[in-house]
Amino acid sequence: MFFSSDEKANVIIGEAAMNLFNAGQEVNVELLIKELLIMAGSEVNEYRLEQMQDARQWLSGFKTIGSRTGAANWLSGNVATESVVSESADDIYFRH
Repeated sequence: MFFSSDEKANVIIGEAAMNLFNAGQEVNVELLIKELLIMAGSEVNEYRLEQMQDARQWLSGFKTIGSRTGAANWLSGNVATESVVSESADDIYFRH
């Protein structure tokens, strides 16, 4: 199975989140960064250590509101909105 570097980073962050969850701790950016540091302390695989470092750097961009330069990918597109229909939700409405 092939994982992109983003998918691998997601797996690393997911591992840290599960560690926090299993320990009964809150899962937030600060605690994820700390957990990644703890995980790195016992990691011997250089590639995973690099992934943990990259994940910590990426998460650091979310420490404060508005600290990210640019929107997240899913926020960057235009959101299509439909006009509000005044008919009741019980009415059947067909568009032409």
